[in-house]
Amino acid sequence: MEYQNPQVPEGINVSKQHPLKEFAWMLATVGAITLAVVLVLSLLAGWLVKFVPFSVEQQLAQQVISQLPASEPSSRHQQTQQYLQELADKLVANAPLPDGMSITVHYVDDNIVNAAATLGGHVLMYRGLLEKLPNENALAMVMAHEIAHVRHRDPLMALGRGVVVTTALAAISGFSDSQLSSWVVGLGSNLTLLKFSRDQEHAADENGLLALHATYGHTGGSEQLFEVLAQAHGDGEAWATFLATHPLSDERIAELAKLAAENGWQQQGDLTPLPEFLAKPEQ
Repeated sequence: MEYQNPQVPEGINVSKQHPLKEFAWMLATVGAITLAVVLVLSLLAGWLVKFVPFSVEQQLAQQVISQLPASEPSSRHQQTQQYLQELADKLVANAPLPDGMSITVHYVDDNIVNAAATLGGHVLMYRGLLEKLPNENALAMVMAHEIAHVRHRDPLMALGRGVVVTTALAAISGFSDSQLSSWVVGLGSNLTLLKFSRDQEHAADENGLLALHATYGHTGGSEQLFEVLAQAHGDGEAWATFLATHPLSDERIAELAKLAAENGWQQQGDLTPLPEFLAKPEQ
């Protein structure tokens, strides 16, 4: 057989389609797949939270917590910080958190009337609120309520599906914690102004009341707390922040009384006074 070497026609390996058009189609395909994945993750955000390691949430919170206003290292500040942390530890000991979770309390020496649960188990307690509470039991109810939000991963959910999805992807893909934290820092003060849904607030109330009863043997203090909150409606400016993030209603108060009655919990008992260094403004 005679060997033949025919000439290869020009353009046989060249696409008839413009390269930019091919690139556009490829980009659109990748974009569509990414969008579909993000959409699915967004729809599953509530379910995904359970699988985000708490350690990832803690790392995410570090740079955010570092943005808290610095306070003078006075003896009163140190006493208050230690007292609040010990109270939180006592509440957690009587109503344990899931394995791996922990609570770190931050005393914020500011006259804002507020308390907040944020990412990574950080709970902020403001001087403005502490000075308005009548006893330790009422304070314990507020703190137990915020601890319950941590237990239920509510702060992570309240920051929106975007954070949940990004955090979930970070846990799965090993995305840089420092990069992720830097991004979340941009949310700024939103971490101290988180608003939770009605169901989240109701669940936090229930767990808070349970922890209060487990610690003191009765639910006394919760009633005084809600009396203070009810009176606060007439002092809207001072309480504006707290009432915005902890909405009050007669139904909410009635539900707590009903819960205590259904569980046979004693609703009255000896109330523990707040320490003097807490109740007395620093000179």
